Amino acid sequence: MKKAIIGFIIGGLMGAISGGGAMLVVYPFLFPPVEVNETTASIGEDNAQLLAESTFREGVSGQDAGHWGKGGIKTYRAANGEILLELQGNFEVGPGPNFWLYLNTAPDINDESDFQSDAGRVKLAKLKSFTGSQIYRASAQQYQKAKSLTIWCETFNQYIASANLPE
Repeated sequence: MKKAIIGFIIGGLMGAISGGGAMLVVYPFLFPPVEVNETTASIGEDNAQLLAESTFREGVSGQDAGHWGKGGIKTYRAANGEILLELQGNFEVGPGPNFWLYLNTAPDINDESDFQSDAGRVKLAKLKSFTGSQIYRASAQQYQKAKSLTIWCETFNQYIASANLPE
């Protein structure tokens, strides 16, 4: 009887741990965040000055069937001098937990080792959605040092996508 109770407790703990781990992976697929569709006008920045355009690189060494991103980026200067980074309407990433945007001081971030070797990277903001237009703010100083914009999965330390920022 004692062995059965111990087996039941151990089995229950293993099941709870396995279920929790599986939910981290499955949750973003079952309940993706709503598409944002922001524009400079919708956030009150009608007169923002377009500085540059770029795109997320596809098919680089750090991407695979589960870790990828694509779409365009536009960079604007707001009236107050802040930089607005707009992921365009064609933006899309494969779903996952805890995606963050980083400004990197190195260009050509193609995988985890490139990302982690950039000691000057700046954590900018949590990704709002897996698809659609969305805008993020950065200071002029952060943008001036940046050479690329990277999407990184904090939970699993995985590279998702990166785009070089034109100078």
